[in-house]
Amino acid sequence: FCFEELTILSTGEYFVIDESQYKGALSNDSEELRLVDSLGQIIDVLNYDDDTWPELADGNGHSLQRIDFVTPNVGAGAWSSGTPSPGYEFLEKMSVVAREVVFSEVHYHPLSDNPSEAFVELVNNTSVSVDLNGWCIQGIQYCWESSAIIEPKSVFVLKPFESAIRLSHSRGLMQLVDDELNVQDIMRYEDSDPWPASADGYGLSLQRLNLKFDGFEPGNWIAGEPTPGVSSAFEGSSVLPIFSKVEFELSPSAGTPIGVTGRVKDAQSIELGYRIDFGPEEILPVDVAADGSISVSIPGQVAGSLVRFRLIGRGVGGEGTFPRQGDGATYTGTVVAGEPDSPTSLPRLQWFMPDELYDAARLETTLHGDDGFPAVFAYDGEIVDNVTIRIKGNQARSNKKKKWKVMLPAGHTWDMGGLLETEVDEFDLLPAATDKSFAREFLTSDLQRLSGGYRQEVFPVRLERNNLFFGLYMYGESSDADWRDSLGLSKDSLVYKAERVAKLSLGNLDLPKTDFSTFYQRYSPEFLDPEDAILRGFIRTINTLKGEELIDFAFKHIDVPQVVEAIATMRIAQNPEWQHKNYYVVFDPADELWRLIPIDADLNFGRRWSSPCNARCDEVRADPYMSYPDGNRLARIFLKDEVFLGMVDRRTRSLADEFLAPGYVEAKITNLYDIMSADAARDLNQWGQYGDSQTLEEAQEILLTEYFVPKREMYILTDKYLPAPQISNPRIEVSVTKKDPDGTVLSGRLSNSGLEFVDVSLRTFVDINAVLPAGVVIPPLGSIDVVFVKSPRISEGTSRLVVLAERIAGD
Repeated sequence: FCFEELTILSTGEYFVIDESQYKGALSNDSEELRLVDSLGQIIDVLNYDDDTWPELADGNGHSLQRIDFVTPNVGAGAWSSGTPSPGYEFLEKMSVVAREVVFSEVHYHPLSDNPSEAFVELVNNTSVSVDLNGWCIQGIQYCWESSAIIEPKSVFVLKPFESAIRLSHSRGLMQLVDDELNVQDIMRYEDSDPWPASADGYGLSLQRLNLKFDGFEPGNWIAGEPTPGVSSAFEGSSVLPIFSKVEFELSPSAGTPIGVTGRVKDAQSIELGYRIDFGPEEILPVDVAADGSISVSIPGQVAGSLVRFRLIGRGVGGEGTFPRQGDGATYTGTVVAGEPDSPTSLPRLQWFMPDELYDAARLETTLHGDDGFPAVFAYDGEIVDNVTIRIKGNQARSNKKKKWKVMLPAGHTWDMGGLLETEVDEFDLLPAATDKSFAREFLTSDLQRLSGGYRQEVFPVRLERNNLFFGLYMYGESSDADWRDSLGLSKDSLVYKAERVAKLSLGNLDLPKTDFSTFYQRYSPEFLDPEDAILRGFIRTINTLKGEELIDFAFKHIDVPQVVEAIATMRIAQNPEWQHKNYYVVFDPADELWRLIPIDADLNFGRRWSSPCNARCDEVRADPYMSYPDGNRLARIFLKDEVFLGMVDRRTRSLADEFLAPGYVEAKITNLYDIMSADAARDLNQWGQYGDSQTLEEAQEILLTEYFVPKREMYILTDKYLPAPQISNPRIEVSVTKKDPDGTVLSGRLSNSGLEFVDVSLRTFVDINAVLPAGVVIPPLGSIDVVFVKSPRISEGTSRLVVLAERIAGD
């Protein structure tokens, strides 16, 4: 940052530079700031770090505030911390935490996700009554506006919470400020180490150990069964030992000791407990330096060994561990480097589980939800301990080669060392048990990537159990709450998965809740519309409205681009099931729009389900697929109306011109064969096949010749089914319809003056600073309104379609 114009400061005056005025960012750990005059002379220097400087300024609600303006180049002694007061002098009372009334328990993420079950508990630490009238909890913007008395040494529970003041499910900072603006207490929390992660939606709450000690200190909090109105804190307790900056080598060579270093607070003695594979825990003493640094070495082990360890600190407050109390994992650790039992070109995903537990897991086909069996997973030496794994699927549960759901422990996410596009807390292991080409799920994901629509990441892995080849699997991104968040769906979205025969028809509309759920399985919290009235109302509406009333409803209450994109991609992929099952129907109250999201891709690209072979039929056949899935009442709207059908046809042709272009899929399949062929042969020996015996090469050749070649002929080599290719530069008129006083475009309009449908998916329109989503098609002589704020769709002009766009990066 540089002053680029004359700036005069009077004596005692303050000048504030906020983050919008400079390009850099202040470090959370350490930083050097220099004030330099126009001649390059250093006027003042600030060097701060997170060790000796005021702890309250390190993410705990305070800012660093200078109290000594005389001594130049001063250290931590010239600074205090206090409630941020930009432009004003330091006030002593703003730096003091009174702790007369304090936070004692916080239930920020109930197991049910229902915010009405969350609570904040306060304790009056004094010998007199306290009236909270005029007090506020900063951080959740809550203030008492009437009398609320806490008796001496008594507890007050703030509950229930309204949606406007929901507690964050990931991290929070709260300051209790009295009616004279004194800071009574500060507490913060996070949902991962060094905080107890089991308080994040696993049925436990954060509970303070000692009311006199800091509320921002992780060691002063544990996770426990919620006890609103009963504080378990007492003055005789102390904080638990907390470990930080724990480091060790991943994938050490065979026989090489594993050095472990780190830091510890509030511990009098330290030990390390380690386990090799599934053996008993061994204990080692740990060296501790005066500054809290620790070091210890675990003896070297043979190649492929699973080495897990935990640190154990004992202090006045009791025993603290790393991973800490309330963490979902018991151990951390690594796998000693070693070669696989056979060569591979695939990523090696390692699964460690005792044989007896695995045998129990593979035979248990009734588990759902978060239930399962404990295991350890590793990639490239990085392990995740205490993972939960179970069989998943419907018919797939009866297959010899199972489909698995893998759920990480509380407080842990994983990107497999950068292998994944995003960190996840659960994933699927897809066996491709009904796909001898091992290509369909990967190609579906690739098609969705190319389209820019909703997508789940899929790629092949070599799965090993206890260092032995287990199978050729596909890593599959779970369609869980985190995935739905990544799609931009709000927290209160209603999500249902279609099961059995669920076509959004009137047939099962009036079933009791339990029976209704066998067709539409809820994937959103129960407290949101507990009787499914919103979904039932939607089904009734789309089955009773006719003609223009139905079309008007669709424009206002269905995410038109998303459904257009879904139908277009599934036409190319030829998904044979999503008419009646294996799709999500989603309602987002933030924009009051419904969405239709296809899932489960193992039968795509020419496979079909028919009796008696069911999902194990060998036939592969390309069909035009122009009217499917018209049995689904939502999709039918888009396949029966001339305008909607024109949008779908145009978008289908755009995608077909890319994905079905000669050579595109062939190159993908060739690459898959090159990296998978060796493991596919091992998988065949391990698990066998259904139906006709086929090598990977034969199955992929059938996929190409029986599906992709004829599908290409249907969709892009003739104009029998789809319109001709879109011209390279169709004319689209762009206009700004609303700006704010600063000139930022708030909405715009795109108009098509031509006589053909125009696909503008993913296009950037600089004049309105907009990047459009996938599936946006403008009808002939039609227009669309473009907005940037998610809200119910209300067109302010003649356009029937309102599209939510992203702003161009940087605007």
